[in-house]
Amino acid sequence: MWNITIDKEKCNGCGECVEGCPGEVYELVDGKAMPVNIDECHGCHTCEALCAAEAITVEDE
Repeated sequence: MWNITIDKEKCNGCGECVEGCPGEVYELVDGKAMPVNIDECHGCHTCEALCAAEAITVEDE
């Protein structure tokens, strides 16, 4: 299981995590990324790599 944290102050709503996540974990809600399908997270850290704003942190629980 993975713990996903989005820093709303840093997130610019670019949608790179939404498009690039192989588990389709993210959606844009009110212009910000939200992890809506956390159970589908593969723990691959693709979202962290894609996030130029460094707003996403994925940690093992």
